[in-house]
Amino acid sequence: MQLFKKLNPLKRKLFKSLTASFKNSKNLKELSSISPNKVTRILIVRPNHRLGNQLLLSPLIQILNLEFPHAKVDLVVNGGISDILYANYPNVNYIYNLPKKPFKNFGNYIGVSYKIISTKYTLAIAGEAKSNSGKIFLKLSRSKFKIFNNGEYPIQSIHMAHKPIDNLRFFLHKNQLNISKAYPKIDLKLTDKEINKGRQIILSYFKNNLPVIAIFTNATGDKKLPEVWWNNFTALLEKTFPNTNILEILPKENTSQVNFKYSHFYSKDLREITAVIENCNLYLSADCGIMHLASATNTPTVGLFNGATNPKIYAPYGENKFAIDINKFSNNKLIKHIADKQWL
Repeated sequence: MQLFKKLNPLKRKLFKSLTASFKNSKNLKELSSISPNKVTRILIVRPNHRLGNQLLLSPLIQILNLEFPHAKVDLVVNGGISDILYANYPNVNYIYNLPKKPFKNFGNYIGVSYKIISTKYTLAIAGEAKSNSGKIFLKLSRSKFKIFNNGEYPIQSIHMAHKPIDNLRFFLHKNQLNISKAYPKIDLKLTDKEINKGRQIILSYFKNNLPVIAIFTNATGDKKLPEVWWNNFTALLEKTFPNTNILEILPKENTSQVNFKYSHFYSKDLREITAVIENCNLYLSADCGIMHLASATNTPTVGLFNGATNPKIYAPYGENKFAIDINKFSNNKLIKHIADKQWL
């Protein structure tokens, strides 16, 4: 285990050197003239296990469905959560779930890899242009057209969900500089049954008709906001909005940065968590996978960024979706922002 960790920097350096010369397929100019009906199978390569990174593929999948309505889309990811996230996407055909730890599951890794490189595709596209492992799978894929990046074209957006869409549009629409800047929202395609179940869960916690504020106080690594911040902020939240309910959504580790002082909801079902947030009036958290789940709902979502990650790349986006830099926003200013929006 320790040996593998020590080898990781060397592995990244080796892969970066190996993939530095990988380029888009030379025939991409032909992509704009191909009939959409002739694009029958598409591969998206994003071998990463994080919830947020897999969720951020959904706008690209939606765009591919609009551009190529008869095509089936296969995904290369790590872990098994994409099976859950894209369960209601009819154009998602097959999901290659690479093991999160390839050295510990080498046989499985090789087996899945062989399936990927032995399947023919019309188009293959990188979900993240900087992913070295993604570039390797894209290079090895048996695809007629391969999009690693947008070449020399100045990108429209650096947001993680937008970049592969811009890359696709650039080559698909004859290298026009005025390509559309509209992007679909992140979407799990919750069913009415799932949303109604989320509503019933909310009603089981609160026997009143007051607005519900959902908070998620966890995050990975440096993105996690300290207990003192959360306690100071929620105290001000309670004082400013006394006629509201606060529901803390707990992480899989079942921990709380506010010492479980609010009603709290625990579930390992990602679709159920999303349905609960859908039935709330406001969601607040640091940058994390659950924040992106909230971004997939119609609930106003505020992502709290502390400088550990770039909101221009990872912010929740869409109607009533905001990123707040807490280094520039005091708690009072943040509360005023919420009050001015009249969400509660």
